[in-house]
Amino acid sequence: MERTTAIGDVLEAVVTLSRGLAGPRSTPFGDLVLTRTQWDILFLLAHDAEPVTPGRLARTLKITPGAITQAMDQLRTHALVEQFSSDSDGRARVWRLTASASAQVAAFEAATIDRTAPWFDALSDGELTQLAALLKRVDAA
Repeated sequence: MERTTAIGDVLEAVVTLSRGLAGPRSTPFGDLVLTRTQWDILFLLAHDAEPVTPGRLARTLKITPGAITQAMDQLRTHALVEQFSSDSDGRARVWRLTASASAQVAAFEAATIDRTAPWFDALSDGELTQLAALLKRVDAA
């Protein structure tokens, strides 16, 4: 298979899976409507072991620091995130999910995994691990 055709096949599969994920339109926060940037922030905070600074969020999401500040202000208004001083540098602001938001995101992710698990029944555990690793490599590139 030609490389460009294979890339097209991968993108088609990713788009199809993405539609399936977006289909149910359920959210961990009830009727609260969030922007794509706000969703990205919440899931980055949920999965990052290190404290997250606004600058790091801006670099990771490839958006301006001002856009991060605006998104974080809205998330804080809804009691989803909290700001505190860094342990290593008291002048630096870092963000984390509130305990309630963290629990809601974790429950939402668990329900999403349960709902989508049958999509991967055709893959062995090794193939699923390999797929995850390959997608992470593409994302890191």
